Amino acid sequence: MKVLNLHCSTFSYNTVKPTPVAVGNANEGVFDNVMVCLTSFEKSDEGRVSEIVESFKKNLLVDFSRIKFSTVLLYPYAHLSKSLGSPRKAVEFLELLKESLNDCEFKVESSPFGWYKSWEMSCKGHPLAEAFREY
Repeated sequence: MKVLNLHCSTFSYNTVKPTPVAVGNANEGVFDNVMVCLTSFEKSDEGRVSEIVESFKKNLLVDFSRIKFSTVLLYPYAHLSKSLGSPRKAVEFLELLKESLNDCEFKVESSPFGWYKSWEMSCKGHPLAEAFREY
């Protein structure tokens, strides 16, 4: 899995158009002091879900101890990989990941899977505000 984390003062999205693999209904979200996790679930991740969830959570808790964001937004973002996993397995993974983070001190949100979305953000710009991770 590839992830681009962005610590944003503000982040908002609005669903525009569903893709053939879209899940859920059109919606929008607006967040303040949010860690946006642009996530790309890859084919090689399909047999390593538990390991990735554990590593992701561990790293995110370290980030939280340093940054103190109030919300995490799990944002499916296929554009980080050329070797995407199955859409069904990606949705299952994101649900499991969200569930595993629910006992943390921050709020956990997710944007809809498989939708074209417009978005606006204001990235904080401190040394830890942008981080690329591979699991």
